[in-house]
Amino acid sequence: MVKLKNKTKSKKAERRKRLYGFIFQFFPILAFRILVFSFIIFSFALADYPSKPIKIIVHTKPGGAVDLMARQFAQIAGQKSDQSFVVVNKPGGSGLLALANVFNEKADGYSLLAFPAAYLAPIQTTDIGFGLEDFDYLACLTISPEAIITNKHSDIKTMDQILAHAMANPNEQKWCGPGSGSLDHLMGVKIWDKAGITAKWIPYGGGGPAIASVMGKHNHVYVGNPEDIIGRRENLYIAAIASEERHPTFPDAPTFKEFGIDLTTDVMWRGFAVKKGTDPDVIAYLKDLLQKVSKDPAWKQFIQTTGVQSVFISGDEFRELVFRDAESSKTYLLKSGFTVGTKPKSAPMSILTFIIITVIIISGLHFYTKQKHLSKSNVYPIAGVGFAIAITFIYMSTYFPAPRTGTMVGAATVPQVWAAILLIMSGMVVFQQTSKTEGKNSNFEKVKLVFTLISFLTIYVLIISILGFLPSTAIMLVGGMLILKHKEMKTVFATTAIVIGLLYGIFYLILQVPLPTGMFF
Repeated sequence: MVKLKNKTKSKKAERRKRLYGFIFQFFPILAFRILVFSFIIFSFALADYPSKPIKIIVHTKPGGAVDLMARQFAQIAGQKSDQSFVVVNKPGGSGLLALANVFNEKADGYSLLAFPAAYLAPIQTTDIGFGLEDFDYLACLTISPEAIITNKHSDIKTMDQILAHAMANPNEQKWCGPGSGSLDHLMGVKIWDKAGITAKWIPYGGGGPAIASVMGKHNHVYVGNPEDIIGRRENLYIAAIASEERHPTFPDAPTFKEFGIDLTTDVMWRGFAVKKGTDPDVIAYLKDLLQKVSKDPAWKQFIQTTGVQSVFISGDEFRELVFRDAESSKTYLLKSGFTVGTKPKSAPMSILTFIIITVIIISGLHFYTKQKHLSKSNVYPIAGVGFAIAITFIYMSTYFPAPRTGTMVGAATVPQVWAAILLIMSGMVVFQQTSKTEGKNSNFEKVKLVFTLISFLTIYVLIISILGFLPSTAIMLVGGMLILKHKEMKTVFATTAIVIGLLYGIFYLILQVPLPTGMFF
């Protein structure tokens, strides 16, 4: 019996030995073949780049300076590459939507970001989960010195007149430009600081309206670039530009240096970047393509027409330029009332807060109904939960990033709007129940109304990160109206379209709030 057991063990040991021998003999060969095969596939994949059209993401509407640069590059690059380049405009959020769009894409070189200096302020003052270090900087193709522009027919036209008037009338001059916290805004603050004057900043949604305000004498000074006067020379005057020497295209424009103001390197640069982690061979291909475009006769003609200056600053040199200007802008962002480099705290004990608020409100409603000798109803506790959710939303939103200087809305605006709606609806339900103005089925209908709102707000919060703000809101509106027995489908969809249109127009276009885009939208 013992011999049989020993024999069995011996056979098992022998089989195990042969198995291990097989593994140690063939596994390295198999692993090596897999590695070689993977390398070949990967090499073919790189060799095929680009194998499909490349998107160029632009943060402005069509027609802006960076958009024109991107479109000119796309046209010439398409002739020098095996693939086409397509400009995709993603306006809104002061550039944050375009930045997020590229950051959320794969690092494969098929999403190219038109990257101007205008990005430095919003990316440093908004907690969006990524920063300047999350991009690889390819090359800068154009620069344009910052300049201040006045109305040629105004009594405050020249730099001497601007300084004299500002000294005699502190904080009364009106300076304007696109946005609050923008490169132009910070340039204005820097000029005031260097020249020892004070003035008011008037933000506009874009350069066009701001220039028009100066032409109409509503503001004294526009902060922009020399090329902004092209086509408007009979009405606009360049008071000074930030440069060591006078601009070759605008030789009559004096420099700040001529007035004893040390501003010589402040420029609006515009280049291209990709998401960090993009393959070095892809980056090398794109840099080479950018350099070829910068030497093309059509590009040089474009430069001459637009009045900007052509450069080719690539790789580490471009990255150093980006981070140098980012560091410099921090000082003036802080002077302008912005918070830089801090992550907002989350609302402490939000769940416990919700539970406490719910208990207090429901207890208060119970006490109120008992004192008033009102009949018991499920309406009151459900309405109480609605109140508690709304108050908790408002409490949590107070810890969201504050609105930028010069604006009234920010990250907290959306939850506060829905909290206000829920407060109003819950209050109406309690009032109607207390006044007993409805029939026998009123309790059920009112309970369903508040419960529907609570349920849809919960679903809304869950799906907004997947579908994005506007699609999620549309689903919530349609679903809510159908459950509440709105039978006219035309009315349901028309109402939804109007609300979505208003939200898009107010939050996205006018106020430029960076609405959540989700995974698919």
